Amino acid sequence: MVQPKRNINMSRQTKEYPQDFFLVLQDSPFLEGRISLNKLDNGFCVEVDVVQKESRKIYKHIDILYGHEDEQEAIDAGVQRLSQFFKK
Repeated sequence: MVQPKRNINMSRQTKEYPQDFFLVLQDSPFLEGRISLNKLDNGFCVEVDVVQKESRKIYKHIDILYGHEDEQEAIDAGVQRLSQFFKK
């Protein structure tokens, strides 16, 4: 099960990319999910990874999702993809 580690609030004044969002992974004391949001010329993409909590090094690369029109849509797609990975 994937749970947000912090509230994802997209109402920041300045937008700098990439933006990283970390998610708690149940039953995994050493790993967490990471959604990296990037701005492209034609929208947004997210990179979905499982990373080590302490070093933030990539443990498993899951996917890169392209073609999202807004930030929240891209983040939601990344969380959904991470959840799908753990349901397999």
